[in-house]
Amino acid sequence: MSERDPLEGIPDALLDWHKGALEGDLAVCAAPQPGYPNFPCINNRASHARHRDVLGRTWPLDTEEPLYVARRSPVVDGMVTVETRDHGAVTLPEPEWCRGFHTEGGYRSDIEHASEEEATGIPTLCHDLVDVLGVSLVQRPFSPSAPQVHALVKVDEEVHALNSRGLDVAAALLVEHAATMRHLARKLAALEVQR
Repeated sequence: MSERDPLEGIPDALLDWHKGALEGDLAVCAAPQPGYPNFPCINNRASHARHRDVLGRTWPLDTEEPLYVARRSPVVDGMVTVETRDHGAVTLPEPEWCRGFHTEGGYRSDIEHASEEEATGIPTLCHDLVDVLGVSLVQRPFSPSAPQVHALVKVDEEVHALNSRGLDVAAALLVEHAATMRHLARKLAALEVQR
């Protein structure tokens, strides 16, 4: 992974909007970005179709559903307790692979165990380092449709420019990342057998 500042090379005008979003400037939307807490929306408060951060990443506008914040839940004797709006305090086993963050105040069916996301960073000409093919283990034990442990793979729909050297580096990084994904697949297979 590169130690390069992700904001290096960003035009000053965009950096000003980014700084304004972080500092609470009332002219800036500053909606938080899921998964990237230090990169809020830099659009002005006028109507916009999608939120956008200083690096060009976009995400949908908030729905009318209230935003619930995940927090690290204490694990006691291998069990975790999560507060829900429809079943109160729900105590359930905490898998060893779960990173320990659970959303409080949602529905019981939304309780989710999630591992750390494994991704590979690809250097691009347009957005510096971009995480691609993020993969993690997830389980929603009270989901009516899919309560089993499964993997989530995040596929970036954005287009990024690479030169020939960058494309070669991307290929090598993806080969390394494939080994990480295979390791996670074996771990998932073992968890599926335990079911």
